[in-house]
Amino acid sequence: MLCGSQHLHAHARARDTSISQHVPCRLLQPSLRKKQLCSFLRLQCLTSKSRKCACATTACSQATAAAQPVGTRKAGTYDVIALGNLCLDIFVSVPELPSTELHSRQKLLSQLTASPPSRAAWEVGGNTNFMIAAARLGMQVAPVGHLGPDEYGQYIKDVLQREGVHEVRPLIGGEHLDDSLKQTLLCFVLVAPDSAHSFCSRYDFGPWPLLPGVTTMPPPAWQALQDTQAVYLNGCLFDELPSDMVLSVLLQAKSNGAVICFDPGPRSWVLSSGSRRPTLDALLDLSDIVVMTEEEALAVTGQTGAQAAAQWVLNRPKSSTQWSIVKQGSSGSVLCSRQSPAVYNQSALQVPVGDTVGCGDSFAAAIVLGYIRGYDIPATMALANAVGAATAMGTGAGTNVASAQTVLHLLSNASAESTENNAGSGNKQNGDAVRSDQAYGNAAALQILQDSLTPSYGKSASAS
Repeated sequence: MLCGSQHLHAHARARDTSISQHVPCRLLQPSLRKKQLCSFLRLQCLTSKSRKCACATTACSQATAAAQPVGTRKAGTYDVIALGNLCLDIFVSVPELPSTELHSRQKLLSQLTASPPSRAAWEVGGNTNFMIAAARLGMQVAPVGHLGPDEYGQYIKDVLQREGVHEVRPLIGGEHLDDSLKQTLLCFVLVAPDSAHSFCSRYDFGPWPLLPGVTTMPPPAWQALQDTQAVYLNGCLFDELPSDMVLSVLLQAKSNGAVICFDPGPRSWVLSSGSRRPTLDALLDLSDIVVMTEEEALAVTGQTGAQAAAQWVLNRPKSSTQWSIVKQGSSGSVLCSRQSPAVYNQSALQVPVGDTVGCGDSFAAAIVLGYIRGYDIPATMALANAVGAATAMGTGAGTNVASAQTVLHLLSNASAESTENNAGSGNKQNGDAVRSDQAYGNAAALQILQDSLTPSYGKSASAS
């Protein structure tokens, strides 16, 4: 399960440079409050064999000045806009999964759409997983997407409102909609008796784009994209809208200072071949954060191995990517950064797993939070790790993604365990740096989330 304690493998040269220059290392990460940080530094001083690290012996008074998060959100702006991919998941029990033959699946989709199951089988899907997780982490989030004027669209609006997500900014303006635009996009989740499942939706069959005739965005959508610190999107957006429009919108948002976070998701294979490949390449180059599974990364980059794939994204000639992340399921995740030669490997927390649906979306929400608020990589990865683990403990996604309470509980336990392991390491040299990074990352992530949930971050984006 992708979610766990923090391992850092840094080049010796990079680590020695920060020591020799006595530059405060990440033990003084400003996400830690005075009391917790001082306790952590005292523990480091007592348990560390090395006396070269200036931070391990720094007085608590020196840490006080750095006790505020690096990243701050301007009043009146959103933390993140989720662009497109608003859909409703409808769960359908089937005696066996249907054939993969195109015509028969299209016929099944028509039948299910004409007579869908009752609301008991509904759950919000698509980018709502990301948005609900982000809102529960204390972020100000709003969707820019399409919902039809039907009961499905109203259902999604109601759920998002209850979760503290801001009002949907429509991708399409005007009251006179084409018939195809009067319907909210549905995704039928077909579940067999052995819990195996497959999906059946218009995303698979077209005709593309699914939102025909859309070439510009109405003013409320443009305003939201100009008033956000980040934009999150996945590969399904390119099934909904023309590629040139998507790229134009993202370039405009980026020129206004927004961070672009891209998760190609299950559409990686479609985007990686044929006429869509140039669009994928352009999006990889302009994205500040790229998040993929190892299987998706292989399709997108052609590279075997998570580290090679992550570095391939950074090494593209026109790349502006700062964080390239590859998720490895039960093996954890890898992050490569343009700012550091270090390779950050995230191992797995041991939690009882319900299923892994929505874990990647939840993970991405924590990554965006850490990036836009200026937190460092070990702390951000530890937070994302715990959020993904908390989601895995439930079943399904949507409203079943990680709760803040569960994430706080996991981080508290992980922080205590890391501290105990670090204190008991004695004179062992192997693994001391890893234990230190684990203890720091978990403690910092706990403080990040506590700070994010306090009124000081507030609801400064105007509710509308």
